[in-house]
Amino acid sequence: MAFGSPFTGVETVAVAAMLLLSGGFVLYAAQSVSDWRRDDGEQPVDELRNTVAGQNRVALVVPEGPSIDALAAAMGLQTLSTEWGVTAQLFAEGPVTGEDSKTFCNIFDLELSVIGEGAEELTDAGAAVAVGGGGGVPRLSNNPPVVAVVRHRPTAEENILTVTPTDDGSTSTTVTRLLEEEGVVPDQRVATALLHGVRAGTREFRRANGKRDYEAAGFLHTYADLGRIEDLRSPGMSGDTFDVISDAIANRERRASFAVTNVGAVPSVSALEEAADTMLRLEGVSTAAVFGIHEETIVVSCRAEDVRTNAFDILDSAFGTSETTGGNTDAATARVPLGLFAQVDGDHEETLDMLIDASTRKALFEAFESS
Repeated sequence: MAFGSPFTGVETVAVAAMLLLSGGFVLYAAQSVSDWRRDDGEQPVDELRNTVAGQNRVALVVPEGPSIDALAAAMGLQTLSTEWGVTAQLFAEGPVTGEDSKTFCNIFDLELSVIGEGAEELTDAGAAVAVGGGGGVPRLSNNPPVVAVVRHRPTAEENILTVTPTDDGSTSTTVTRLLEEEGVVPDQRVATALLHGVRAGTREFRRANGKRDYEAAGFLHTYADLGRIEDLRSPGMSGDTFDVISDAIANRERRASFAVTNVGAVPSVSALEEAADTMLRLEGVSTAAVFGIHEETIVVSCRAEDVRTNAFDILDSAFGTSETTGGNTDAATARVPLGLFAQVDGDHEETLDMLIDASTRKALFEAFESS
């Protein structure tokens, strides 16, 4: 099994023909194939090694509210960095909010520092690598400078190494390919994390972009703890989260394949994220947005299962607050502070709730329809 080997001419023609017959975009597919090997023949793993190996310490930065896929990919890159003699530490732009991501961190005893919450050691690193997510790349005030981006989504960055093969369905797939190209066999802990990352990132292969995801899973299957994978697939759910999911389903409004719902005040952002994931299981729904109030802020969690829809773009278009919108094509979160409206007294609270509900639904549906 050779992940990094480019398709032969016959394979490329076969893939193109298959896509053409199925109404796919042949030119896009051809670009994806060539993304893995540069014009000069250098592999991305070589470029990444040359960029990282000169550092004594590197920061691997995942987005705020990181997905399992991003967390697992960061673990894999940490192993790769160790192979190159570089100390790599894991950081997040913001707190881990999802219940499944929290469970992941606990099970794998992940040492993850949150930037801005006493993560002073970030400045000890000579360089940073952005791992997973979508949208803009963290700047970190250039201390340390971001020298590379590793994700399975394209990014428009200049003067930064971008390892973003669009034929991968998850960032964990991309990192697994890097490991195999370098001849590094991950230990059981990392292999298990990456396998779960591939499965979570592709939604159990329902969003798999092609054979790369299956090949990566096949490679990792040999070294992973499959029993732990099953435990990770069924994390417990709190009563509060169950109530939020119930409200989300009851209050939903759907137009075409897009469902929007308001759950009111929520105890945690993770409950919104769980509700958004659950909405995708409803018949006819391929994109969902769940919003509510948390700590005097309107928080919106969007999930997209349709490859033609971009969750990040929907929220960015709806609220025009890119500095408070994070995530990627599949999953994104936006925060809109209530500001002075947070001081509204009880007599007008119901009116405020109605205004928030109507304006937020309108903004989301308009953003979806124009996407």
